[in-house]
This record gives sequence, structure tokens and C-alpha cells, in this order.
Amino acid sequence: MKTRLLNCDILRIIAFSFVVGVHSLSYAEFYVTPMTGTTMLFLNFLRCLFITCVPLFLVLSGYLMIEKTLSKNYLKKLSRIIVTYILCSIACMVGLHFTENGVFSIKHLISGILSFTAAPYAWYVNMYLGLYLLIPFLNILWNNLKNKQEKLYLIIVLSILTVLPTLFNIFRFDSLNWWIHPANSRDYQQLIPNFWQEILYPILYYFIGCYLKQFPLKMSTKKNTLYLMISILLFGLFNYYRDYGFTFYGSIFSNYFSFECLIVTVLFANLVLCNLHFKISNEKVIKFISKVSYLTFGAYLLSKIFDSWFYPFLLDHTSTMKERLPFFIPIIILIMICSLLLSFIIDLVQQLIFKVCKQKK
Repeated sequence: MKTRLLNCDILRIIAFSFVVGVHSLSYAEFYVTPMTGTTMLFLNFLRCLFITCVPLFLVLSGYLMIEKTLSKNYLKKLSRIIVTYILCSIACMVGLHFTENGVFSIKHLISGILSFTAAPYAWYVNMYLGLYLLIPFLNILWNNLKNKQEKLYLIIVLSILTVLPTLFNIFRFDSLNWWIHPANSRDYQQLIPNFWQEILYPILYYFIGCYLKQFPLKMSTKKNTLYLMISILLFGLFNYYRDYGFTFYGSIFSNYFSFECLIVTVLFANLVLCNLHFKISNEKVIKFISKVSYLTFGAYLLSKIFDSWFYPFLLDHTSTMKERLPFFIPIIILIMICSLLLSFIIDLVQQLIFKVCKQKK
């Protein structure tokens, strides 16, 4: 159990680093730079890995919450998510007021909290609150399926509704020239229904987490790693080809609900959760990893503050993506550390609030 929880904590920290990483691509102007040269090709590979950040968090939810049932205690835990979100929203509005000349007032704060815009990355909170309320009922559905085969069928159906359109609705078959240089056109032919693709993906990844908890993919660590690397290589080359000579389009084939993201997410999650065995015996180190993992939710919301601090400085001192590339990892690490430290302070404030409320009660 300790090994499994440690793997979960490590995966959560990695997913948080991917969040900061995928944001770094945006702030470093990856999406407005033409797709030419080895630097942009390499960054395409990185993006194929970084874009799994949100799906990995959702897979972890399924992996860890498969046995949750509807109860008073379960609903009470929502309060900690909400309080953390509100405190992070206040911190973001204050921080961005000084870095981006944002408006700060009680009126804007309340409006921003209710619309999930006070913390610019809070769209995830908006989504996750709904998922959290659904989880006890999703678990009833999952646990009442009779066997592995039925559970796999459920995931296949959700994948057909969510992921399959991103594989088939991304081409044009009425023009030979389109295949020579597809970046010339952003118009694709729809071959299969796509209504559910942006709606169901959180539930799909949640059930994938449930599945990996009960039925880990049977492959060796070496094979798992090899398949993961091949997937990233092929998808990175495909995306580079699709946008060659133009800026990154960000089509449905490279989003959270895409076939690319699904495959890389499953392989990466299975590798960390089921195949890797982290041999850490020092209890202090394990507690530290657990604490960092716990702080990633707040750090994710707060990272916008430090994004707005560091990336303008990078852009002012570099002019090309090739010049910026060596600074990617150091800046990602720096933003992670700053965000986690501020999240630690926010957590202390949260603990104080709950302590005062408990005493009054």
C-alpha cells in the first residue's frame, strides 16, 4: 500500500510539472512560431508528453477514489477544495494586479471566484467539482459491472464517443494537394459523430484510472517505456508534419481528449503506477514527497502568478525558440518551487481557518 501511494504521489508531482511545462510552451511563444527546424520538432515531442498533465490527474482520481461512496464525510471534503480555490483566487488577483495590471476589488474578486476566472487556471476546478460530485455514482456503475470484460467494454464505448472522432475527423479526402501540405488548410471532413468528444473525456480518464487499479496492463517496464517513447516519437512527427511551415494549429488530434493524449497518458500512468518501484525507505523523504504531492493542487492554481513574472523576462532577453530552449527546464523548476512554497503558505492559512471554525463550532 505504501509503495502504491508513493507512486501516486510521484505521478501527481510529475503531472504538476507537466502543467507548468505545457504552459511554458505557450508563454515562450511556441504556438506562434512556424514549425520548422529541429528545435520546433523537439518541442513537439515535449508537448506530446506535457499535454497529458490534466488526463494524468483524472486517471489518479479514478485510481485512488474507486471505493468512495456518497456520505456526509465525502461531501465535507469538498470544503477543503473550495477554500483552497478561494484563497488561491485571492492570491492570484493580488499577484496579477502587480504583474499584469489586473483589476483588484471585492466586486471583481467575488465575480471572478464565481465564474472561475479569478485564478486563470481555475477551469480545472470548475470541471473537477462536477466530477467529484459524480464520483460516488460513477463508482456504483463501475463496481456493478460483473467482470473485467464488461469494464473494458465501458471504456471502449467512452473512447468511441470521445477519442475516435479525433482520429477520423482530421483529414480531407477530396484533395490530393491537402495530403502534400495539410497545414495549408484548417478544414477537415467529419466522418463520424463528435458531439461527446469534449464532454465525456474526464469520465473516460476517471474510469481508466479505475481500470488500471484493478487490471494493470501486462507488460514489462522495458516494453512499457519503449511503447511510450515510440508513441511520443510518432505523434510528435505527425503533429510536425501537419503544421510544417505554419504555426501550431492545436487541432482536436492533439488535445486532452485526442487519441494521441489517450495513448500516451495510459502508457505513462501504467509505467509509473504499475511498473516502476521506487525504493525509498527514509520516512522523512516519503513524508516530504507526500506533502509536495498534497500541495500541487494549490500550486497548479498559483503558478499563473509566477508564469507572469518569469516569462516576460525570458522573452526580453531572447529572440528565438532556439535561444529559449536551454532555459525551459530551469524556469519550469523555478516556477514549480515558487508555486509550491506559496501553496504551502496558503495551506497554513487554510488550516488556521478550519481550526478557528472548529473551535467556534
